[in-house]
Amino acid sequence: MLALVGLVLSGCANSGKEQASNDGLICKMEKPTGSNIATRVCRTPEQIAALEKEGKQGIRDIQRNSTNTIK
Repeated sequence: MLALVGLVLSGCANSGKEQASNDGLICKMEKPTGSNIATRVCRTPEQIAALEKEGKQGIRDIQRNSTNTIK
């Protein structure tokens, strides 16, 4: 679960530069959480959509479970 949140946060920390390649991949320069060194990450549009969906679901799960801590 934490890795999923890490992926979402690292996606938010990217420099915003996108570049589409000829083989359908979308490449971005992303800065991993805790680092100022950007790396090039290439994904298909389907992979990007799946990561966004997983990230949103993970955040919903965390928010839903965090309200149940007081008994």
